[in-house]
Amino acid sequence: MAGEPLFGYVYTTDVMPKGKTEIEQWVTLREDQANGHFHDVKLRTEVEHGITDNFQISGYLNTSYISANRNSVNGTTEGLDIPPAHDPARPYNKFRFDTVSAEMIWRVMSPYKKPFGLAFYVEPEIGPHERAIELKVIAQKNFLDDRLVLAANAFVEFEHEEQDGEVEKATQLEFDAGASYRFRPNWSFGIEYRNHNEFVGYTLGHGSQEHTAHFVGPNIHYANQKWFFTLSALYQIHAKGYNDEQRDNIVNGRIYGDEHTRWDGIRLKIGRVF
Repeated sequence: MAGEPLFGYVYTTDVMPKGKTEIEQWVTLREDQANGHFHDVKLRTEVEHGITDNFQISGYLNTSYISANRNSVNGTTEGLDIPPAHDPARPYNKFRFDTVSAEMIWRVMSPYKKPFGLAFYVEPEIGPHERAIELKVIAQKNFLDDRLVLAANAFVEFEHEEQDGEVEKATQLEFDAGASYRFRPNWSFGIEYRNHNEFVGYTLGHGSQEHTAHFVGPNIHYANQKWFFTLSALYQIHAKGYNDEQRDNIVNGRIYGDEHTRWDGIRLKIGRVF
């Protein structure tokens, strides 16, 4: 099925054919921090449409539900997606609207017609407390009559967040890669890897880097002519902090605080083509 996501996190150069529309629902669970309990459920509802056979536009609605108690390194309730003004001695439970976003993917080379595939991606995002823009390069190479798909992404995202009177400007730089093999009709199994890097302000200089973190995990995918699902799970395997604040949030080689979780995360995508 054209446009189907083989991976949970890694993008391929596949886009929706001209005139076709797809509705996707994402559910992402970011689970476990240094102590206590932490559950961050991200919900993303997407509508994709093929403008041409090589250009796709999408719209997203992003919401989340967070439940946390004594999750931090210090045993208090604070950190990832928890407002700075929250009382750290109390549990935190809240469903909230996050952002809306738009996505455009332009495929300049198809892996089914050329030696490899290449596409460019842009996603502006806006919400009550956040504005961001993400720029991505997507590469894909197919083998074994397209049964084996290798994909790699590099992206940079510029963020501006305002919450409880605090303003934060940050840049994210990430490198993702994955391999997926179709082991029987309609079914594929694969592995994904993410390397996430965060910087203070809108610069990628080494002096402004806060941390780097690495994640790896499996995925499984099913698709027929009308619908699909993809399930993936990424586990944090190693992280490094570049300042005292970031290093203080590293436990057993993994970074927590307001950055990441142990399972970061477990993602289900379900979609239908119209």
